Amino acid sequence: MSSRNNPNRIKIHRSYTVIEISETLGVHPKTVRNWIHAGLSVIDETRPLLIQGADLKRHLKQKRKTYMQQCEPNELYCFKCKQPKAPDIKSLQFVAMPAGMAHMKGRCDECRGKANKYVSWRDVNQIWTELGGKLPIAEKHLILRGQKPLNYPLAKVFDDEKK
Repeated sequence: MSSRNNPNRIKIHRSYTVIEISETLGVHPKTVRNWIHAGLSVIDETRPLLIQGADLKRHLKQKRKTYMQQCEPNELYCFKCKQPKAPDIKSLQFVAMPAGMAHMKGRCDECRGKANKYVSWRDVNQIWTELGGKLPIAEKHLILRGQKPLNYPLAKVFDDEKK
């Protein structure tokens, strides 16, 4: 079962029973009842309990927001510490992604746990200098998949996938 409940699976103009919600989201019915005890509003208290789709969607989005962490531009989210931390600059890598994005990944400077974040490719040089790196960025910190972006400072394209 999924640990994330996708609110886009819920239709806002429909009423759901506890069982229908559990089947739609792939969670146990007891989980849905726990959401009701935690504040998810029901239409009325008679059985079967009916939940308006708009209320459920709002509840799931609000629940997801409570777990999200905002990182500063020079921080990564550490999976071990469960909070934003400064990365070890030697372990830092920028992986080029489609649509001008970069996957910034490395190790936490404190606990050496895995850490990552997605940033705009335009911000890579600024982030690198804020972390204390020298320009141009060392080739070992940049991984390009397929083709190079237009604003890429180096002339070489790297493919990190093993053949």
